[in-house]
Amino acid sequence: MKILDKITNEWQRQWAVLWFLCGAVALFTGFWLATDRAGLDIFMLCVAIIGLVCVVALAFRRNLIGNGLGITANIGEVMAQARSGATGLMLAPIFYLATHVYGLFYWRKNQDGDGNMLPRQATVGVWVITAVFIAIGLAVFPWLNEQLQQYSFIESSSDTAISALGVDLSWYTINVIAFVLGVTAQTTMILRYSFSWSIWVLVNFVWLSVNLANSNYIFAIQTMVYQVNAVVGWYGWWRSSRVT
Repeated sequence: MKILDKITNEWQRQWAVLWFLCGAVALFTGFWLATDRAGLDIFMLCVAIIGLVCVVALAFRRNLIGNGLGITANIGEVMAQARSGATGLMLAPIFYLATHVYGLFYWRKNQDGDGNMLPRQATVGVWVITAVFIAIGLAVFPWLNEQLQQYSFIESSSDTAISALGVDLSWYTINVIAFVLGVTAQTTMILRYSFSWSIWVLVNFVWLSVNLANSNYIFAIQTMVYQVNAVVGWYGWWRSSRVT
């Protein structure tokens, strides 16, 4: 905990630079080894780099950089998905874009003397609403996905992606879980709840498992970089919410 105290206080700048460099190296390695390095690939790399700055800024509760660059990254992702023909997959970044726009104004109304957003702890009611939201999302998403198949959304299939403890999970099931949890994490984060980062930890764990199962080690490294940021954000927000 002492290290996390340092990272979320006097070591913030040094940590952010180190974390960004590690993430950038992972992204560039994946770009160089796993893509054709065409124009769209270069564009997506630039969007991903912007995303790195965005998420570390959000972890440290920086409104303009975090939400501002979040808007920029989401616009880029929407353009990239549209360019590649995956119009259905534009839904998530469009939703995230809307939340960042809201966050720009909402966080500005709830910040400390240094201009950092003030996180808050969740009540039992918030936890219950979040759990119900996730349950409804997991139940409704298969129907919604069927309606979106014509727009190149997540392909429904029963192909097994991961087998563990006698349970087989398909690519489709994993995508559904990650999508619903990601929307939940984004919403609760913009609403300033410190526990939102614990949901991001779950989302990153899902993708880390998938990448390791498929030997996508570069993307697994990238996911671990995001996971470290999520843990730092979780601790920093939790500690700040207890003070306020």
